[in-house]
Amino acid sequence: MSSPPTTDIEIMSTAVVLLGRKPFTTIDDASDFAVSTQLFYDLLVSSELAKNMWKFATKIVDLSQVAAFDPDFAWYNAAYDLPADFLSLVRVYPDIPYQIFGRRLYCGSTGRLQMIYNWNAPVTYWSNPFKEYMVYALASKLAPSVTENAGLTQMMIMERDRTKAIAMYVDSQNSPSVPIQSIPWVEARMGGIWPWGSSGGNFNGWG
Repeated sequence: MSSPPTTDIEIMSTAVVLLGRKPFTTIDDASDFAVSTQLFYDLLVSSELAKNMWKFATKIVDLSQVAAFDPDFAWYNAAYDLPADFLSLVRVYPDIPYQIFGRRLYCGSTGRLQMIYNWNAPVTYWSNPFKEYMVYALASKLAPSVTENAGLTQMMIMERDRTKAIAMYVDSQNSPSVPIQSIPWVEARMGGIWPWGSSGGNFNGWG
């Protein structure tokens, strides 16, 4: 029984097999088609990891404050360097106003600042459902020009969407549901008293 792909090459090779092409094991010694496939693949993966918060592709780090640096702009008083492998930001702790300019995060306060962010995680970090999703996502990108078959292209698109839904469901299990801890607008309108008789601070046992 074959095992799931563990490298970029294996993901790409599996995708092209779906389109009726021969698999390849290297890019350097492969055809122009393999080189073109890698160009599509690299962009596809980095874009997907940047725009969705896949748990296997997130990191938590302490940001390094830029020493002796005052942006002297608007309300910003400090700047922090972004990680070298930064793709996109999820959130910062503490929850403060900020703006990202270039490769730095600007804010109005100093001190410890932590960040959760997306990074370009290698295939070895991916879940198996995400690997399958990336295979079909790449195949659906290549299908129109490689096969010139509208039916096969549509099939790859449908499989891409199906496998993405499964991958997202599996990934969501890494974040269990958390009861609502605070709803300020309800508390303000109700004067701190909820319609069913309990205070907002004790909702679902929190507070």
